[in-house]
Amino acid sequence: MAKKAEKGQTITAQPQVLMLRGNQVPVEVQAQLPKNLLRNDYRYGIRVYYKADKGVEEHVGSLGFDFGNYGFDNGKPTMRSTFSFPYSPSKIRGQLMAQGVVSDAKGRKKYTKPKAIAQGILTTSQLTQTVFAPAYAPEEFKNEAPGPLRFPIYFDQGLATLRHGYGTNLQLLEEFIRSNQKTHKIEILSTHSPDSLETTTRNLAARRAVAVERFIKQKIETEAYNNSVAKIKFDLRTLQQNWTAFLGRVQNSALPEAQVQQILDIVNGRGSFLEKERKLQALPAYDYIQMYVYPVLRYTEVTVEYQPNLRRDYEIYLLAKKVVENRANADVLTAEEMQYAATLTPLLAEKKRIYESAVETYMNWQSLNNLGMVYYEQAQKELKPKVRQALLENAILNLRYAAHRKPTAQQFYNLAVAHHQHGDPLEALQSYDYAIRLGGPLPILQQVFTDKAALELSIGQYDDAVGSLSYAGKGYAAQFNMTLLYFLKENYEGAAALGQKLLEEYPHDANTHYLMAVISARSQNEESMALHLKQAIKAKPALAGKAIDDLEFQQYHKSAAFAQAMKP
Repeated sequence: MAKKAEKGQTITAQPQVLMLRGNQVPVEVQAQLPKNLLRNDYRYGIRVYYKADKGVEEHVGSLGFDFGNYGFDNGKPTMRSTFSFPYSPSKIRGQLMAQGVVSDAKGRKKYTKPKAIAQGILTTSQLTQTVFAPAYAPEEFKNEAPGPLRFPIYFDQGLATLRHGYGTNLQLLEEFIRSNQKTHKIEILSTHSPDSLETTTRNLAARRAVAVERFIKQKIETEAYNNSVAKIKFDLRTLQQNWTAFLGRVQNSALPEAQVQQILDIVNGRGSFLEKERKLQALPAYDYIQMYVYPVLRYTEVTVEYQPNLRRDYEIYLLAKKVVENRANADVLTAEEMQYAATLTPLLAEKKRIYESAVETYMNWQSLNNLGMVYYEQAQKELKPKVRQALLENAILNLRYAAHRKPTAQQFYNLAVAHHQHGDPLEALQSYDYAIRLGGPLPILQQVFTDKAALELSIGQYDDAVGSLSYAGKGYAAQFNMTLLYFLKENYEGAAALGQKLLEEYPHDANTHYLMAVISARSQNEESMALHLKQAIKAKPALAGKAIDDLEFQQYHKSAAFAQAMKP
């Protein structure tokens, strides 16, 4: 039975040269056996494993030809399955192997001769370029009364029910009430998004305003000792069928100017509110509007006028040192004062201790964000992978809390970058998306879209990357990733044209020259491959070692052109 299987079975893999997707290497294996091979008294299976160059074998999966697991193609038992295995640099060179196994009722086994069904691992999809520009929360401490505080409270579509979920700001408002700052006036402005469900739901904006007012009054009556509902002036207002907030979000989005103008023409033109919204549905930008604009227009904005307790500047630094050294209680300083004290030292370890004290006492978003940023910076300087991952995990924990308390594009971008570097693609994509929905300055949104596209490319979501790159602007990383996208979608001519255009702007960029060498290798242009590879190695000598291991150049490894390109 083993001999018959070995002679007649057909086992194939797709792709035949494996390609890295994120941290995993996916592969689809199909096996077809000879007719009448399978018998009731024997079991036949195929084990699939990866054998690296150094002989280390790793189990990938198995195809068990048990009754019900397979079908028939031209009368032959046929089975197909998808597997993946984790990637490490030591696996770049190797073979995906398949071997048949015959077992009898007593567990005795016979093996067919192992067969290589795929060669090595291509890592070209990981050449992506990122911006990765997370930022500290600004520390602009002033020893004077600040302006009013504003808390936008977000709602689900068509509902007026308060929720403590992802980035609603409700927890931030609750923490302010518990801080017992002397409050004089609370304004509540409620609105809805322009989509038909929100527009036609009766008194939706008013019901949202009432829900927030009830929440605030209940918290003040039960948890505040320095304020009372009777002494605070409440002012409730609603905005219904109003385009102002919508236009502000659109003009503060990553949409191209031409699409923004189309939206402005409709909203500022003739027609009823519902007629204009129906016209918007026909625009190319409507998918963006539904995903990134409408969700953040379902809100109630709470504006609080209050009087904080002020402290003289000269006390802050000395008290902060005492707090860090456990010679004073942490609550002798406000969160703003502790944060300001952290800016007075360049040492990350000392910043970390100050921010930890602020977080432990106040749990406000600025301290959480900046403590997360300290961990993030420490991770960038760490050489040991395990320690680096642990630091990124601490960064993620604090940045997540910060983003939920102060949901802005920058906050969720910070969190997304930390997830991205830690190797959490789904969590990173979720945070990138939330950053876009919240809107913000165009440069920040373009950074978000650029890094989101880089992640989508690296995990094989090429169609999603097309959408992200269309809003990423014309920065270096965006242009590079667009070139890589064309290559990964096997448009080598288009990729070469984009790469050449990028080199006109960055003529000595090592990464672009390396990508152009890969494009030339795929296009069977040996002369161009050698030229760009030589320029890449000249600008960045470490790329010589990468080129030797890179399977994109395997067919040229013994050529004179490749050898010449590798010379310093």
